Amino acid sequence: MAAPALDVFEDNMADAYLLVDLAEGLTNARTRRVRSEVRARIGAALRIPVKQREALDCVESGDLWVVLKPNARLRREQFTDHKPLLRQALVVACAATETYLADRVMERVSDFMVAEQASRTLREVPLTLGDWLDVDAVYTKKTSGLKYKVFEPWVRREVSTHPDKVGKALRLLGVTGGATAIDKRRPGETNTRADLERITDRRNKIAHTGDRRGQGKAPITAVEVREDLAILSTVVHAFEELT
Repeated sequence: MAAPALDVFEDNMADAYLLVDLAEGLTNARTRRVRSEVRARIGAALRIPVKQREALDCVESGDLWVVLKPNARLRREQFTDHKPLLRQALVVACAATETYLADRVMERVSDFMVAEQASRTLREVPLTLGDWLDVDAVYTKKTSGLKYKVFEPWVRREVSTHPDKVGKALRLLGVTGGATAIDKRRPGETNTRADLERITDRRNKIAHTGDRRGQGKAPITAVEVREDLAILSTVVHAFEELT
């Protein structure tokens, strides 16, 4: 049996939060190399030959003190900017949200795949003659065939963090109101439509243009990424309550 959609979401989101933690923890705050006597003590502790100890260096942040060994492929200068990790954290979080939406719809859709329960949006899912012939040839229970052969590939293509797509996922399960309905379930004063439009636009820029802005890349901070991850989590939990 597949894991519940919400459990999968939390597991996937943990990857996004880990990327943010690594970005913060591995961002170097040291501007100078450690003193020679410190390099000597470290070299002795790590049993590094005396003649190689001069090449020792370190990365220091509020969380870590990392030793860079002689002949290391990494240099201290490479730890000054971890915006790539922050950008990928946002991409991972959006992917986790989209996976949740599809998984949750698949969890609940069986209850709606009967004539008296099917929503208008569910009824509008396209079905080709080829799809039906494939279902008829393989499945004894046609509803299961339609669910897994036709509906599941379609819904996994359709879902997105964009508010219109989230609203469509809700309507498939008979829930109207879209972003407004989600606002009522999220804590505090929220604007789900604006939040999701902004997050989706940023994810698309990261994924498709490398987050370019003008001659360089757009700024991004751990604080804003954590805020966006929290927004996506509240949206997902609201979706769970509504469905």
